[in-house]
Amino acid sequence: MTSRAILAALACILPATSAFADPPDFDRPGAGFATTVLPVGTVALEQGLPTYQRQRDEGYLDRTYTADSLVRIGVGGPLELQVAGSAWNRLEERGLGSRRHAVGHGDTSVGMKWAPGGAQNEGGFSWAAVGQVTFANGDNDFGNGAREVSLGSTLQWKPDDTHQETLYANVDRLKGRNTWTLAPTFGRQFGKNLLAYVETDAIHDAEDGNELQAGGGVAYDIGDHVQLDAYALHRIGRHGPSVIVGMGVSMFFGSRKG
Repeated sequence: MTSRAILAALACILPATSAFADPPDFDRPGAGFATTVLPVGTVALEQGLPTYQRQRDEGYLDRTYTADSLVRIGVGGPLELQVAGSAWNRLEERGLGSRRHAVGHGDTSVGMKWAPGGAQNEGGFSWAAVGQVTFANGDNDFGNGAREVSLGSTLQWKPDDTHQETLYANVDRLKGRNTWTLAPTFGRQFGKNLLAYVETDAIHDAEDGNELQAGGGVAYDIGDHVQLDAYALHRIGRHGPSVIVGMGVSMFFGSRKG
């Protein structure tokens, strides 16, 4: 299934969900994901607008724009189905006297989130895990070229209504090699609608070496069912993208409780 087909299927679902349920926590933005799942039978769309990435490598300068999409579906209990992809990507590459660009779609992934207990655990602690398979159905410039399996977990602490800290850990296995990510995030609520955070992403790739990114972002709620976000990360060290900047919108669709 391509990401275009995913979005088309979602468009068929949304008109039937005319009333709203209590709003959930969105997975965007920042490292990791929310430690809660959607109510059964409800849907959320989290869309990049897009993400910009800049990287230098062996005399080449790459600029990539990615409109990433995440569809979340509550399936009941502590479980949530997730389908992700990027229907539109653009690559601009310069170096060694040459220049080229490419446009296409990325790989599609299917995953399941498990959030036992959610934010109701004593002491403001909650956690969730996501297992995901990414299929190699993207265009050559924007896909992995092989199936990838990922397993990640987010731990969250909310000592009060203003502060929250999370720790995200993830491993991706692709072509017999593992990529490890560990990312702490520190957030603060400003008023009812605005959340700001800072984060550090430490990445170990068996092929490309160690990467370290640092930055932060903001998320702003519009009403109870729409969120806007913006974020930026900058490379610390020699490996990995030098700059990552993104914006996004998240929307929740469901039926009213009771």
